[in-house]
Amino acid sequence: MNKKLLYITIGIVAIFIGGCTSTKTTNISVLATTDLHGTLPYELSDYVANEKSKDKNITLVDAGDFFDLGFGASDDMNRYFDKRRENRNIEKYIEAPIAKEMKAIGYDAVVLGNHEFVSNNKFYLDNLISDFEKQKIDVLSANAYKNNGDNYTKPYVIKELNTPQGTLKLGILGLTIKEVGEGDVELKDLPNYNQELYMTDLVEDAKKWVKVMKEKDKADVIVAVAHTGEKPKKPRHPGNRIQDLATQVDGIDAIVAGHNHVQIKQHDYKNKSGETVIVTEPGKHGECISKINFNIEKTKDGWDVVDKSSEIVQFEKSKKELEDMCNNPGNLHIKIMDLSEDTKEVNIGELKPFEWDKAYVFKIGTPRDEIYKTIGYKFLNIGESEVGEFNQVAFMKENKVVCFLYGKKEMTGFGINFNDNDFKGNILEIIPGKNDKFSIDRSEKEPLYGLPIVNLNYIGR
Repeated sequence: MNKKLLYITIGIVAIFIGGCTSTKTTNISVLATTDLHGTLPYELSDYVANEKSKDKNITLVDAGDFFDLGFGASDDMNRYFDKRRENRNIEKYIEAPIAKEMKAIGYDAVVLGNHEFVSNNKFYLDNLISDFEKQKIDVLSANAYKNNGDNYTKPYVIKELNTPQGTLKLGILGLTIKEVGEGDVELKDLPNYNQELYMTDLVEDAKKWVKVMKEKDKADVIVAVAHTGEKPKKPRHPGNRIQDLATQVDGIDAIVAGHNHVQIKQHDYKNKSGETVIVTEPGKHGECISKINFNIEKTKDGWDVVDKSSEIVQFEKSKKELEDMCNNPGNLHIKIMDLSEDTKEVNIGELKPFEWDKAYVFKIGTPRDEIYKTIGYKFLNIGESEVGEFNQVAFMKENKVVCFLYGKKEMTGFGINFNDNDFKGNILEIIPGKNDKFSIDRSEKEPLYGLPIVNLNYIGR
């Protein structure tokens, strides 16, 4: 065989061997939020849907303090809290809408934060956990216990992921700050729990449960999702234990932190075995999301993490729009209340509390899906207006909502009133300077304190 033929033969063999060599690595990702406080922005929902469409194995978790009320939380959640207040002297089951809302986004597991404890008693927290379990969302807190020593919730969950190289077991461990009442106040000291529950040291419990996850469940990758911060917010907050968790507990690959309302893209620590543990924290109120990426290699003994990293994806558009929608109703309120007593009519566009180019007014009881279709996107988790509330009004600027009015005039101090014949179907479109005139009536009084309510009654042109 001459040299030329020999080289050709060797080349063909090399190509054949190289072409037949299959990779033994795979990639998995975990998405994480924290401290949502009821706020689930549409950008968050859209991002998760897009990621899940590309990767069926992606896992979505939350590190606690998802339960709250206020602007940004859904109307349904605010009404849930209204019903709680109405029944404050009795314990009555009320379904928590946040469970279905988080299911719709695609959450796999949530960890109890301090707000889930301080905003409830055991009756309501039991029901909240049950509502999530009905939605097939695991609720975790490995260091929360009943007074008989049993775990209050699942300590962890194992998710089996099917990959081309075989099944991989992803473990999610949930941990909660011991001082749930802030400062030094622990769960056992909260009067609304009557010493029925208590917390243990999350670092010591992590050591215990990581061992169980590794030895019993054969977890290949472990992510600790912990409602505790990397550093104390203030010297009086001793419970932030992320650094101890990362450096003192072997077997954890990555940590999602929470509680401190800060953004951490990636901080690296070394555990006692010298292995790198990455820490990420995805801010607050759905302003961003953390994405943890693992590159994992299949070996004869199982799986090895070859590389890992985390990133933060910002939702700046939702954040800015939410800030505007939070502030602008107050700006409109100030302009209305500043109208002189002599003012009998006003073109609302001339008040200029904010920039807007059109407004949609919706008849009482308009289905929320029709509102979203009219607006063009799911700008907030809105409810449907009820009898006794004023019409929902969405002020727009360049096809984005800049102010959304809803609720009861007894609470806002003003009302915007319409007649049924003002609407075409369920909708009235108002253009500033064209059909934005209202008459003003100050004769109505707020029932509790007798304060005047300014009623704006629609005239049109």
